[in-house]
Amino acid sequence: STSFDSISCTSPDRKTNSDSDSFCIPSLHAISPSTSFSTGLDRSITSTSLDRPTSVAIIGCGPGGMSFLHAVAMRRKKLEDENDLEGLLRLPVVTCFEKSSSPGGVWRSSDVSEVSSSNGTTDGTSNSSPNMYEGLWINCHKEAMEFADYTFDDHFKGPLPVYLPRKQILEYMLARVTSKEDIFQHVNFNTTVQAVTHDEQTNEFTIVTVDKTEESTTHRFDKCIWAGGLNGKPKFAPNIVDVFTKQNFQGQVVHSTDMGALTSSVKGKRIMMIGDSYSAEDLALQCIKLGAEKIFITTRKSSGAASYMGAWPADRVEILWYQLPHGVTADGHGIICKDNRTSQEQNQLEGNSVTVEDISIVIFCTGYAPNLNFLEPELRSWYAESSNPAWSVPKDWKMSENTVSSIVGDVEPSTKLDGNKWFVNAKLYRNLLISNPNMMFLFEVNSYPIMNIDVSAWLCLSYICGDIEVPTVEVMKRENSLQLLQEMQQPWVRYYWDKNYRDKYLEKYYSLPDDHWFRNCGSESYTKCTEEYGSYEIRLMARDMKTCNYPLNLGSYEKLNRTGEKLNHMTAMGSAARYRLTSDSKDESWRTFRDCDPGPFSSLMTDTKATCLQGRWMDIDDEGKCISE
Repeated sequence: STSFDSISCTSPDRKTNSDSDSFCIPSLHAISPSTSFSTGLDRSITSTSLDRPTSVAIIGCGPGGMSFLHAVAMRRKKLEDENDLEGLLRLPVVTCFEKSSSPGGVWRSSDVSEVSSSNGTTDGTSNSSPNMYEGLWINCHKEAMEFADYTFDDHFKGPLPVYLPRKQILEYMLARVTSKEDIFQHVNFNTTVQAVTHDEQTNEFTIVTVDKTEESTTHRFDKCIWAGGLNGKPKFAPNIVDVFTKQNFQGQVVHSTDMGALTSSVKGKRIMMIGDSYSAEDLALQCIKLGAEKIFITTRKSSGAASYMGAWPADRVEILWYQLPHGVTADGHGIICKDNRTSQEQNQLEGNSVTVEDISIVIFCTGYAPNLNFLEPELRSWYAESSNPAWSVPKDWKMSENTVSSIVGDVEPSTKLDGNKWFVNAKLYRNLLISNPNMMFLFEVNSYPIMNIDVSAWLCLSYICGDIEVPTVEVMKRENSLQLLQEMQQPWVRYYWDKNYRDKYLEKYYSLPDDHWFRNCGSESYTKCTEEYGSYEIRLMARDMKTCNYPLNLGSYEKLNRTGEKLNHMTAMGSAARYRLTSDSKDESWRTFRDCDPGPFSSLMTDTKATCLQGRWMDIDDEGKCISE
């Protein structure tokens, strides 16, 4: 049997000892379209032995659901052009369930009327899932969101700035997924999935749905794909919410998903944001644009995107390093924050408290949680467990040379490593539920959510159509274990897993002089460091692209090609644009990372170069047009 508890590196020709936790780790690339495996579960992933096409349920019509439906449409068009009857017979019959009245998932705004009625009903039905607010812009360069089969040039007919408004990206995605056929004919809108169970005897999924008339229907499918999105419901920090409710805070308390309702009320206000994530970064800039007086961002670990911003327009954002709300002032309008770091000896809060007066609005930028409650426990156990089992590396394991080796040095790994999930979930294997690979999950695991989800959709379709046979449970676990070892080679991942490494890392970091490149995120050396980490997640995506014959080639797991390196470099330059902002520059009153030099950015497909914004981002409306004189 295999386990996370012990990973043994042995020679490739050494046989597995089934009575031991030690095993031979095969190559990460041992599983290819030409490799055949039995599932070991009497569950066939293909439908070649059936008299009817495979039936597939897909839950959610956001980016994941749309990508899968489009992948099916693309394959159908290709097979029709080639007159491949056998291939057409292997195509699944897909039914999608979407609880909202229109497609797009979290990319929709609360104004559903912006989506054409041809893409779903627009009867004003309120959407119960979180949506992006109207004024949101993307915070990743658009080049990471372009599709090879439908480029930005195909849609926009010309060059674009590096960053775009949410609405333009949604319009682009909708146009792309309907370019081959009307995929929304396969979608049941205004339909909520209430329960999903799997019958071991029939090897079928039973799905109970309810439509907007409250009529309940029971369906049966061979396969089920969850594409409900990681942003299914707002996530709060209950202990901090208690501070505001129990101590009578007089201001508004909302989640970032409610920003759309606040746009007219932030002018002149002092605002506190809980969390320093990407949503805090974006909302802080949006609040400045809307005229907020001051924004305070509290940070638990000071490691989120907002904490790395070099400067903010007109110095209207203050980061409260390692501070979290601890109390409310007597008048109910001030918030008392306290240092969140703990003493290793006494495990007590340390540091001085900070009181921030006259706060009108508190916005929780604490992320979201996926909605998995309708899945039976066996199908959602991969998420229910907050971390993977603790594990350890082989005794002879060594970390390879990397950009921080000269700083941190050679560190003996901890005996037990934390099970924090990074790219590997112990119960999932490349979108498959290991215990039941007929259950698949479509969600992002890296910094390129749109691209990552689209590749995963192709991968799932390849499983279903029989292009890739599913490995045995043992092999899936071995592949995951090998990937864990690969991730331990990444300093930023090992930092969270290995206490020995984290302690040494922090010791060395704080001993460096202030002008050292590693303490200067805007330095060229730090950018190279960023690219080293970025390379790993792109190589994982390149591996999956090759496996499912995705129409974009970024290289391989072993080595990125020029296109993959280009993507990595553009992402690093996007980060550098944040780091290199300074409060003493002549344009500090208005410059943001979205006002960056477009020079390093161009299409991975067409090489079309990015252009400058029409004006300063602070002066541009939600349509991307300049509104100042």
